[in-house]
Amino acid sequence: MGEKVKSVSGIKVQRQKRRALDFLTDAKNDINRGSYDIAIFHAEEALQLYTKAVIFELFGIEFRSYDVRTLLSRLSQLLRENEFSTLADKIDSLSVEYRRILINLEDSYSEARYGEEEYDKSQAEEAVDVVEKIINELEEIAKDVKLGKG
Repeated sequence: MGEKVKSVSGIKVQRQKRRALDFLTDAKNDINRGSYDIAIFHAEEALQLYTKAVIFELFGIEFRSYDVRTLLSRLSQLLRENEFSTLADKIDSLSVEYRRILINLEDSYSEARYGEEEYDKSQAEEAVDVVEKIINELEEIAKDVKLGKG
């Protein structure tokens, strides 16, 4: 599955989360400049990095996938395996609720750079909004796991 178990480094986790949030800020700035394709690309990068950071933070696993739905699914699976089923259900619900946006984010990974697809302002704003919501939920889930809740 492209996984590598390592000892957890708090510095690495914080660096990845900071970079993810920087990508999210870039996405917002891209929207303000009218660069909607790049905004969606940056939003995807933000969610990808943040999800990887949470997986590493909680389980010490470096995950090599670039597909955000796969990353969220793996996080859900790991939560369930470690008896955090309620938190896994939250991840699953987010994946279902925002499926269309998550697919657009995945497509943007290559489309924004090489493809014919163009995104408009409303698509970019929706993507950034969803990514921000998921990142906030991921942070709450990480806190709950550390506190033994869920």
